[in-house]
Formats: sequence, C-alpha cells, structure tokens
Amino acid sequence: MRKTSTSPAREGTVLDREVAGRFLELLGAMKRYVRELLPPLAGDGMSEERFRTLLTLRYYGKGYLKTLAMHDGLSSSALCIMLNRMVGEEFAARTGDPDDRRNVSYELTASGTARLNAEIERRTELVCGALERLEIAEKARFAGAIETILSAISKLTGTE
Repeated sequence: MRKTSTSPAREGTVLDREVAGRFLELLGAMKRYVRELLPPLAGDGMSEERFRTLLTLRYYGKGYLKTLAMHDGLSSSALCIMLNRMVGEEFAARTGDPDDRRNVSYELTASGTARLNAEIERRTELVCGALERLEIAEKARFAGAIETILSAISKLTGTE
C-alpha cells in the first residue's frame, strides 16, 4: 500500500482552519463569560453595550454616530438612543458640526470617564475573584496565553 503524504501548504491550510475554529470558539466562550458571569445588575454595574460604548468613546476621543455604531456592532438607531441617554446623564457630550447640522459628534465627559473607570474596577474585582479558582501555575500560563493572543491579534490586524 502506498503511503500518502500531505504537502506543507495543505498542512498549513488544515492547521489554519483548526486555529480559526478554536479562535472562534474562544470568542464565543469569552462572550458567554462576559455576559453571564459579569452581570450588569451586580452592584452598580452597567450593560455590556453601555460599557463598550463608553470604551469606544474613550478610544476615539470624539466620534460620529456611524463610526461608533460600526465599531461596536450596534445599529445607529439603538446607539443614538443610548448616546442620548448618556448625554442626559452627562457621561457623553454632543457637538454639532457647524458645516453640516446632520453630523453630530460625541465624546466622553469627565463624569463618563469616572463612570467607565468605576465599571472597569468593578469588573476587574469580579474577574480577580474568579481567578482565585486557579492555581498559581495555571494563572501564569493563562497570563502568558493572553499575551500570546493579544500579540497575535495585533499581527492579524496589522497594529503591532
């Protein structure tokens, strides 16, 4: 019987598909963890959408509705409603474009930054509590794996 061998290119393709599948599985597991184990109603928590929107405002500094909606994967109408509430709560500020009144930009305010930092701290404490279930060696491997993933994502997106 003749032994068949797989070409290096074919092996790379198979490995790529396996890695891609596991990566998508990781994303799903992380999303479930965030949605189920970091509950917004615990204490003074906020929804995942509000949290991501505040993070996005901090990232962009100042952003337009369509850009912010695309970044967060929310519909423009849903994001507009949320941003209007955040403006009312003084977590965000709205500025009109003097050249085109239809263009409105949003930015994070000082109280929005404080609220975001408080939420980051709350979520950090929840994750720290969960990390207590891991042994020291497991935590070290987990931390190393996170660094590896973040580095790889930087390379995949060209932001390294």
